[in-house]
Amino acid sequence: MAKIATIAHISKSVWYNFDFGELFFDGGGMKNVAIYYRVSTERQDLRSQKEAVESWLAKRDTEPGKVYLFKDEGYSGSTQQRPAYRDMMKLAISGRIDTIVVYRLDRFSRSANNAIRTLLELDDYGVAFVSVTQPVLNLGHDNPFRRTMLAAFAEIAEIERETIVARIKSGLQAARKRGVKLGRPRKATAAVLSQARELQGQGLSYGEIARRVKLSKGMVHNMLNAK
Repeated sequence: MAKIATIAHISKSVWYNFDFGELFFDGGGMKNVAIYYRVSTERQDLRSQKEAVESWLAKRDTEPGKVYLFKDEGYSGSTQQRPAYRDMMKLAISGRIDTIVVYRLDRFSRSANNAIRTLLELDDYGVAFVSVTQPVLNLGHDNPFRRTMLAAFAEIAEIERETIVARIKSGLQAARKRGVKLGRPRKATAAVLSQARELQGQGLSYGEIARRVKLSKGMVHNMLNAK
């Protein structure tokens, strides 16, 4: 008997009246599902993604209450500024879906770091994630290893944060050793302008004046030549 998933109108980015035909779903916590498709160029089509997702869904046993479909065409996965993606995330945050299904992780996000952070954020809202062509990324509610995998992702994200912090500190230390002045740039106050003019009267170059008054060479040049 045909199973037709209920499609709710969320925005222009959502497909509706989608008939799954002879498709069945596994209960396992999948009650309200969002399916997300993306292609980077308009020359590409979604056929292969749809076939893989529908094949995976056909192996499930129980029909969910609702299935929402989202597609972004002509958008890069390196940005989160995608209309359908944003609509889907709003749905997840509002608690109206419990599972997101994609063809591959790179359809969801091109950045592994961003993807991991988003998966952890989704978990905070009780939303599972399934990549139908990547079993290791099956983070569905019915996966007994889901919590272990998310814990591993959290550890990876923490390592990445620590690496970024270490790189920033190392860069700042190297800059200080080179004599680079860090912090907010000094403002060109009346006192600084007076000092700069005095130094200019002594025949000092713009570069030397800038070093002494602790301003950029360009700012000193503009300040001393302002009408």
